[in-house]
Amino acid sequence: MDLLYVIAVTVHSTLITVGLPVTVLLFLVVYVEISGRLNFERLFQKSGRLQPMVSAAVSAVPGCAGGITLTRLYGVGAVSTGALYAAHIATMGDAAFVLWAGAPLATLGLTLLVAAIGAGLGYFAQSRTGRRLMHGDGAGFMCARVRTVPAWAVATWTTLLAAGLLASSLLPRSLPVAGVGLALLGFSIVLLRLPPGRELRSSAGRAWQTAVRDAAEILAWVVTVDVLFQLGNALSANGIAQVLHGDVAVDVLAAALIGLIPGCGPQIVVATLFVNGDLPFAALLANTLSQHGDALFPILRSRRRLAVSLTLFGGAVGALAGLLWAVRLP
Repeated sequence: MDLLYVIAVTVHSTLITVGLPVTVLLFLVVYVEISGRLNFERLFQKSGRLQPMVSAAVSAVPGCAGGITLTRLYGVGAVSTGALYAAHIATMGDAAFVLWAGAPLATLGLTLLVAAIGAGLGYFAQSRTGRRLMHGDGAGFMCARVRTVPAWAVATWTTLLAAGLLASSLLPRSLPVAGVGLALLGFSIVLLRLPPGRELRSSAGRAWQTAVRDAAEILAWVVTVDVLFQLGNALSANGIAQVLHGDVAVDVLAAALIGLIPGCGPQIVVATLFVNGDLPFAALLANTLSQHGDALFPILRSRRRLAVSLTLFGGAVGALAGLLWAVRLP
């Protein structure tokens, strides 16, 4: 299979089904947060005994904002240990944007399911047995501020995305699409390594800065994974696809193990494979419950015992739920 053809096909699919929807979804979620239309602190002050349920619902929103916010509130003693566990189990991470763009109905079901499981584990964490098994002191760490992308880089990336979308619409699967796609991929990687820039003044401007930064990372992962998967599958005579379409239990356990890796990158890989039809829903469920997105990093830096507890419980819950879902399949 020709490399440029693989890149052109992958970029065409990614720009249409991931690039534009992900960026727009990111912008909407971040704008609601930045504009102050949803005050998390006030919400949790009024939630009382409903904290685990509210925490799970907030964290099931696409992206890591909910999980990171709950982690910050727990770090200053504003929410309970049950709320923290509920948030981390229910966190969808940045992989959710890929899922909503490529498989919205399945993602809706997944969101409701992980929110319910997260809330249940949160209430268990507040029980007498849960308090003996789960660790946490509720104070002493803060979340680092997220780096701001320079305005010129935001404008350049937006222009490349628009050019890629135009080329994909007019000349699908062509050499120009591959060229624009490679330029967008290369600049996405460069953008993530640029020194911090000045925040824009308007809420919409700051939301677009954040959306572009996160969308650049997601696109870099998705395009790279898609190209490598398609090339590897072609070179192995469809061998990779056959392995992934083999034993569901193996897929579930592998996806749960991948979820133990901090950060959103590996989880975007799993989401991409599911959207492409190469992983079952049971494996996606296991990975989603197991992963914590970027919300685990501040705890890893200062409360390692708590971080290990969150990771192990998430992995166990994810593997168990995934296997149970696989068993119920005909």
